[in-house]
Amino acid sequence: MANDKSPAVEALEAEQARKRSVDPLDEGLDDTFPASDPVSASTTAAPSGGRRKAEPSDAPRVDEALESILEHRDDPYVEQREQLAALRDEAESLRYRAAEDVRGRIQANPWQAVGLAAVVGFIVGMTR
Repeated sequence: MANDKSPAVEALEAEQARKRSVDPLDEGLDDTFPASDPVSASTTAAPSGGRRKAEPSDAPRVDEALESILEHRDDPYVEQREQLAALRDEAESLRYRAAEDVRGRIQANPWQAVGLAAVVGFIVGMTR
């Protein structure tokens, strides 16, 4: 009576041994990627020759941005749009810095700010 184990016990032990012998790399990958972000099995390749519609990827917003850039790269107004966007950013930056400067002055001299507000209020009230 060399083997006292039933076939069910042997099968269970074999299955447990297989689970314990999981490759450490696979286990590390399982621990690294959450279930909501599965590993992509697709590969990307550079299109050959003409343009063709690319397969959707895991980052649709990036795909949209790249497609927009490719569509507008020969647009004669791209440079002007970029300059206008830069001017808007600069104006926003100036507005923010001016507001911060005014806040700083009010905090440094609160009574002067109250007096100035009273004078402006009086003048506005007199002109109506």
